[in-house]
Amino acid sequence: LSVLAKAKTYSSLPYPHICIDDALPPAIYDELEASFPEALVCNTPALDGGITYRYKSNPVLFDDRVAPIWRDFFYYHTSTEYFRACIKLFEPYLDANYPELLDAASRSNVTIRNIDNSGQFVSDCQFVVHEPIGGDGTSRTPHLDNPIEIYAGLLYMRNPLDNSTGGNFTLHDVHKEIDGLNKERGREVSGEYRNPVIEVPYKRNTFCMFLNVKNSVHSVTPRIHPTLRRRSV
Repeated sequence: LSVLAKAKTYSSLPYPHICIDDALPPAIYDELEASFPEALVCNTPALDGGITYRYKSNPVLFDDRVAPIWRDFFYYHTSTEYFRACIKLFEPYLDANYPELLDAASRSNVTIRNIDNSGQFVSDCQFVVHEPIGGDGTSRTPHLDNPIEIYAGLLYMRNPLDNSTGGNFTLHDVHKEIDGLNKERGREVSGEYRNPVIEVPYKRNTFCMFLNVKNSVHSVTPRIHPTLRRRSV
């Protein structure tokens, strides 16, 4: 079930990241896709002005309406084993830039967010669904993630019937210090820090992960003529 099964090494530009096509074996992915609980996820309170739905490890791991394969998937991707695999992947960068973090992450306790927050590190996994947005709107403008986050991963679960274009994960190249964020707009950065250099197409079974560093600006391109929701984990 690991999305990192085919991972070899990361790219360091514009910041440490890895993208994997066909990350999961076809039979596994097909079973996950067929049981993606879109209706359940979209029955939760909408976020971001009514366009985003999230269903996190708590309650997924306790919800028998979620298919067993998905609960296994969530259990593994919040495990100490998976956390260590992510740290191992980015080990060269961490060793050169954050050796104290690498040492702590290699030996400290890892627990699941909002189930047991006692660990020095907490992990999470979540279903994410975005409503279709027309025009030049996007579900995520260029932004930085919370600085307490070490890494973030994204598995595309695109609906096979989705005929739209766009919705691509985008990495930006920023060479100067970012000195301002709009936290009311999801830690959005201003135009001077927007320099898109890599776009990863919104394609089924594609996995992307990046190390959360001070210049890891990322976004999602607008979707053209969307009629179906954008799905990911």
